[in-house]
Amino acid sequence: MFDINVATQTPDNFIAGPFPIATDFGKVATSAKVRRRTPVVQGANGITEAAANTLDKLVGISAAEPSGDEVIYYLTGEFFTQALHLPEGVTPELLKPALRKLSIFLRDRVPQEGDPEADTANGNG
Repeated sequence: MFDINVATQTPDNFIAGPFPIATDFGKVATSAKVRRRTPVVQGANGITEAAANTLDKLVGISAAEPSGDEVIYYLTGEFFTQALHLPEGVTPELLKPALRKLSIFLRDRVPQEGDPEADTANGNG
């Protein structure tokens, strides 16, 4: 008669606050891999993931995987550091000051009671 579907949803907390969010899009460089929620730079051939030596060319944080040869990225906003995919060699300590210049602010997520992170931090996990 009727099938009952059971679904679960795990919240995906990325946006950390009320700071206005603006987005833009750009062409991904040929053969470049851009992951979702990764700091991105504008190179001579297009958008690529940031590296420690290219943080001066940051344009934002990718909002999603590229669609075709274009990627949408955040120009401004307030995001949780733990939700970012950091390319090798890029640390939050290096990234935060570079993103602040773009009006992108990274916040550390504070574990709430009942979160697995909170239980571990309290010695319960």
